[in-house]
Amino acid sequence: MTTTVHQILQDDHAVSDRLGAIFGDYPDRISERRTVYLHLLDEFEKIYGNSDQAFLVRAPARINLKGMHVDHRGGHVNYMAIDREIVMAVGIRDDDTVVLNDQEAERYEARSFSISEALPPEARGDWFSYIEQVDTVPGDWSNYIRAGVLKLQDYFKDRPLRGMNLLVNGNIPIGGGLSSSSALVVAACEASLQVNGLSLGDEQKTLLCGEGEWYVGTRGGAGDHAAIIYSRRGHLMRLRFFPLTVQPFPFPAGYRVIVCNSLKQARKSDGARTTFNERVATYEIAMVMIRRLFPDLADRIPHLRDLNTEHLGVGEDTLYRLLAALPELIDRKALQDMLPDHQNELERIFRTHDAPPDGYQVRSVCLYGMAECERSRIFCDFLRQGDMKTVGELMYLSHDGDRVVTHDGGNMPKPRQNRVTDGYLQRLIEGTVNGTTGSHLWQQPGGYNCSCEELDHLVDIARTIPGVIGANLTGAGLGGCVLVVVREAAVETFLETVHEEFYKSRRLEPATFVCTSVDHAGRIF
Repeated sequence: MTTTVHQILQDDHAVSDRLGAIFGDYPDRISERRTVYLHLLDEFEKIYGNSDQAFLVRAPARINLKGMHVDHRGGHVNYMAIDREIVMAVGIRDDDTVVLNDQEAERYEARSFSISEALPPEARGDWFSYIEQVDTVPGDWSNYIRAGVLKLQDYFKDRPLRGMNLLVNGNIPIGGGLSSSSALVVAACEASLQVNGLSLGDEQKTLLCGEGEWYVGTRGGAGDHAAIIYSRRGHLMRLRFFPLTVQPFPFPAGYRVIVCNSLKQARKSDGARTTFNERVATYEIAMVMIRRLFPDLADRIPHLRDLNTEHLGVGEDTLYRLLAALPELIDRKALQDMLPDHQNELERIFRTHDAPPDGYQVRSVCLYGMAECERSRIFCDFLRQGDMKTVGELMYLSHDGDRVVTHDGGNMPKPRQNRVTDGYLQRLIEGTVNGTTGSHLWQQPGGYNCSCEELDHLVDIARTIPGVIGANLTGAGLGGCVLVVVREAAVETFLETVHEEFYKSRRLEPATFVCTSVDHAGRIF
C-alpha cells in the first residue's frame, strides 16, 4: 500500500528529517509548517474529493542583499532563500486542464485553463512571439501559474502535458519585493514537471522560469528564479548570468537579516509594470547608443556588466568620458532621429512600457547599472573578509541610487536628485586622474530611482540605530521591503526603534521579521 503524504506528515521522525533539511534545527518552525501542510491537504480533499495521490511542492521567498536591477544585465546578484514560501498541494488529472484554488479564496478566486487551448500546438516553440500576442488579464494571480506551465509546454512542444489540480498556500508578502510572483512561477513549473514525470537540470529550469514570467508582461531576468532554485540553507548564493555561474558563501555568524515591509505594494502585474520595464528599456537604449558612438567597443560589450576597467583595460576616467557622451535625458522622437538604423529595435523596446513624460534618464540609469555591477561583484569578497563596514557602505550606496527622498530628522522629507550632469562627470574624471577618494566606479550611486518615500524612511531610520551594518531596498522597488543587516545583539533594539519610528508614527501594524536561511524549491513529500 502506498503511503500518503498525509500519513507521512503524522510521522514525527520523517517530518523532522525532511523539514529539518529544509528549515534547519528550528522545532517551532517545523511544527508550524507541518500544521500548515496538513490543513492544506485537508482542504484539498474537500475541494477535489481525494488527496491520497496528492503531493506537496514548495518555492521559498528570496532576498537579494546586493545586485539590484542588474541580473538581466549580466551583473552578480547575492541571494538567500528565506523562511517564507509558496506551497502547493498537487493532484494529477487525466486531461490537460489546470484547476487553481487558493486557501485565501475570498482574495484569489478559483481559475482554470486548458493547456492546449491556451498554447495550441502550432504556437509552440516560439515563446517570445507568442507572448507578444497573448491577451492576459492584468493583475490576475493565475497568470503566474500559466507562465510556469505554458513555458514548460512550449519547451516540451511535442509532448502534450497533463493537467493538474492545485491548491495554493503562501506566506510571502504580496508586492513586497520578496519574489512572491517568481515563487509562484517556480512552484507551478515544479508541480507540472512532477505530474508529467519530467525532469530538468537546475540551469534549464531557471532559464525557463525566467522567460516564462515574461508572460505576465514584465521584462526582468531570471535572477529571482535562480535564487529560488539554487539556494542552500545557511548560505548566500552569488549568481551571475551569461553564462550562469553559482557560488555559495556561508553567511557570517553573529549577524541577522531583518525584513521591514513598508506595506506599500508594487504589483508588477498592475501599474508599476510600465516603470519597471521603462528602466530596463533605458539600459537597452544606453547600450545601443554606446555601441553606435564607440564602434570599436561594440563587440566587446555584449552586456552592461562589461563596461568596467578590468574587462576593457581602461581607467575609470575613460568610463566616465564614455558616459559623458550619452544624453542626460532623451525622448522617443530624439532617439529615433539619433538612431535611424535601429528603428525596429527601438519599436520593440518601446512596446513594453509607456513613454516617460520627461524622457529616458540614460546617463543616471546607465551609471547606476555599471556601478551596481561592480558593487555586486565585490560584495561577497568583503563579506568573506569580515569587512562589515564596507558591506554596509555597499548597501547604502545601492539604495542611494534608488532613492527619491532623504529624511534628515525634520518633518518633511527632501527630494533627492540623482542627476548625472556634465559637471558631475567632470569632477569624477578629475578625481580619478588625481586619485581623489570617492571617485571609484563602485562608489557612484547613479540614479535608477525606483524607491519610494516609505522605503527611504526605513533606510534612514536604520542608519541611526547602533548595531546596524547596512540597509537597502530589495526587489524591483516602488514599494515592498527593505533589508537590514544587523549585529545579532542589536536585533531587539532595532525592532523596537523601527516599530516606534516608522510603523507607530504611520499608524501601521509592525511588519518586520528576522530571516532564517532555508533550502531551495522542490517537492516536499
